[in-house]
Amino acid sequence: MTAAPDSARDSWIAERLHLAGHELSRLEQIHVGPSGYVLAADTTGGARFYFKGCNAVSAHEPEVSAALAARFPGAVPDVPGCDPAQGWLLLSDAGPTVKALTQADGDITRWDAMLRAFAALQQAAVLHVESLLAAGVPDRRPDRLPTLYAGLLADAGALLLDHPDGVSEADLARLQAYTPAVRELCARIASYNIPSTLEHDDFHVGNVGLRDGQYCFFDWGEAFIAHPFYSLMLALRYAKFVFHTADAALDHLREVYLGCWLDYEPIERLRELAALTDQLAALSRALTWRDAATLASNEFRADMLDAAPYWLLTFLNNTPLDY
Repeated sequence: MTAAPDSARDSWIAERLHLAGHELSRLEQIHVGPSGYVLAADTTGGARFYFKGCNAVSAHEPEVSAALAARFPGAVPDVPGCDPAQGWLLLSDAGPTVKALTQADGDITRWDAMLRAFAALQQAAVLHVESLLAAGVPDRRPDRLPTLYAGLLADAGALLLDHPDGVSEADLARLQAYTPAVRELCARIASYNIPSTLEHDDFHVGNVGLRDGQYCFFDWGEAFIAHPFYSLMLALRYAKFVFHTADAALDHLREVYLGCWLDYEPIERLRELAALTDQLAALSRALTWRDAATLASNEFRADMLDAAPYWLLTFLNNTPLDY
């Protein structure tokens, strides 16, 4: 699949860049996937921007990205242009990704500062939860999760029931029997003094840029409002399986992130809480993949169907940091 030629889109990009003080010189498609396609927009002055044509899977990304850019300049890319009705989003360059930098030099010490910057963004976003919900960010706060869980178990298509890559009848019975435990887990995490806030749901070093010493977080198409610690599980999982980070280093990264929340709870309680949120993060990931597969085009749907069952069983077995 490639992005079809679109004179109206290209004119829109050129106009938004012009208004921002830049002149478009070239557009080049650099990515296409279930959530849409991405064009690199180079300018005559040498600056690079990125255009994302979002489809139904990430329909809220343009408006959410613009809202975040307005509230947290520098922590997310600038947004010179946004048209939610068209699914169009124009972003400034966030700099080289932390993934690329780490691949080049093997230095993961910069991840400490990245985690601290991300936690600071989440804490700042607490004051903006209602406006972010109004901008289209889904609501997965703890009180809503049991209902979302019940809806997922009732979705036979999403479960791939009795398919080799899906949920077996025996697993479904276990999942249904686990319903009271889901309610208990949600009540337990709500009892800690950590507020619900912005959760990225695809938080890893490939979605973080570093420019002029500042970390810049992008790709908010899967974001929602929930417990902030869900993002920690995803970051650690990526570090373990993509960078083969040793257990001691993973423990260090966990401590760095949790240390950002000491104004809310003592470290012993934060560690207890993280063990609970690691498991619930897997459930939330199952919900994300169910929604993505439901909304994806036929071109991508088949390759996505097994993800929701995988994450649901990961949740049930409480193995979020294992394959």
